[in-house]
Amino acid sequence: MTKNQHAASDAVIKSLGDPVRRRLFDFVSRSEQPVGRDEAAKAAGTSRTLAAYHLDKLTEAGLLATTYARIQGKTGPGAGRPAKLYELAQQEIALSVPPRNYRLLSSLLATAAASDDSGIVQKALLAAARQEGESLGAGAKDLLQLLGVLGYEPVQEADGSICMENCPFHMVAQHQTQLVCSMNHQLIEGVLRGCQCAAGQAELSPRPGKCCVVIHPGT
Repeated sequence: MTKNQHAASDAVIKSLGDPVRRRLFDFVSRSEQPVGRDEAAKAAGTSRTLAAYHLDKLTEAGLLATTYARIQGKTGPGAGRPAKLYELAQQEIALSVPPRNYRLLSSLLATAAASDDSGIVQKALLAAARQEGESLGAGAKDLLQLLGVLGYEPVQEADGSICMENCPFHMVAQHQTQLVCSMNHQLIEGVLRGCQCAAGQAELSPRPGKCCVVIHPGT
């Protein structure tokens, strides 16, 4: 590991190791819109000054990004000035000690599968994803918990649908969208089959910045 890599890893570990900082990061990462310091402080149960300090440290570590905008509905001194807002950074951060490059490996494998004109490799990949999903589902007691462990960040809507707020394979999906979305679909279909739950059916329903799969409630 290089000095720069070590410094970056150390910054990320320290950032998420602080409980207040972790609460702030979790709140910002779940928000669909950039959030201000007052809102973040209230959610984390801390002062605005301390929240601002930790939010800036999370930004320095590359976990959050900042933007500036006027906050609607704010009154009083300074209400007309743009406020500093925080949102989840688009750059993906992965830690591995010693360093490993699984992202490159997955990207190469996805490119090879997508380049196979015969379709044999893609068919095998989708079958493997479904089979793995069934295996994972068979040992699960809670569907939402399993999807969370897999990195999908599931959210159950009022109508019973389950939306995935995160794609665990985002970096590869940016370059091999169709392949990764199809794999996601088969993996989640396999999970539903494996756990034998009445959750319904997985459907491809792409949304910007989210996973491409939505689970609709069963009839």
